[in-house]
Amino acid sequence: MSTTQFRTTDQSADYGFNLEKYLRVAGCARPEAFDWSDPGPRLDDEALFCLGYMMDIESHTIIYLREMLSTAVVEDPSITAFLSCWAYEEFFHSQVLKRLLMSQGVVIDDWRFTALRRARPADHLAQKIARLLSRATRHFAAVHMAWGAINELSTLTGYRALMERTGHPLLVTVLGRIIKDERRHFSFYFQQARMRLRPRAAQILTSVALRNFWSPVGSPVRGNTDARRVCSYLFDDASGPRRLAELDTTIARLPGLDWFDMASRYCLSRSAPQLNSCAAANSAKSLLFD
Repeated sequence: MSTTQFRTTDQSADYGFNLEKYLRVAGCARPEAFDWSDPGPRLDDEALFCLGYMMDIESHTIIYLREMLSTAVVEDPSITAFLSCWAYEEFFHSQVLKRLLMSQGVVIDDWRFTALRRARPADHLAQKIARLLSRATRHFAAVHMAWGAINELSTLTGYRALMERTGHPLLVTVLGRIIKDERRHFSFYFQQARMRLRPRAAQILTSVALRNFWSPVGSPVRGNTDARRVCSYLFDDASGPRRLAELDTTIARLPGLDWFDMASRYCLSRSAPQLNSCAAANSAKSLLFD
């Protein structure tokens, strides 16, 4: 599709995101872009666990893309143009994180990605509901965009917290590069959500969906226990509540979502697990992916 065609359909530029520019400059952080000769000091096991969780979520993007393209969202050329580049970049993020883990001595077999991608019955039901909803209302895209904005900002927040928590030179370099891509991803979702949430009906539908079905990025893939473990490691310090409050406040700026505080409520709830010496002493093999 030509640049001219994108110009006629892309409304996101009016809301602070230039899709045409993104499509021109979209690249990715590839493993070969980094110097792996000095892996730096050994990361602690909980940091490795977080990296494994993040790698899995980035690698699962292609499944999320498949689910979205089975809905009426596929009819919007601006969204599908973005998603094409987004999935490409997210795949290479997973490869870079895999290489970072390998530099720490963690052995990763591709079987784990196959296992994560196997559809569950609940997934099929959710896909059917999404397809029906997307055909029943023109406001489905607002839900998708708001959901994506929350997940992308959650990813950014988590990466920054891990960089600060570890101070590891190679990790900081790698995640710093990945964050540049993630910022653009978040910007697209956020500006699209802001545009599509103007109708009151879209606000109501999105609020109902988020209140009843949203959970932190990665929890549907790795499970609630792993998600809470990551939250406990990343946000159980003096700066944790501030980071989560900033996330919630940013999302609450979207039309109709001024109530949003779900990141803080989830991560800071008393049901989040407290790490103990036993958990911290787990080997990288068991911790990463059992």
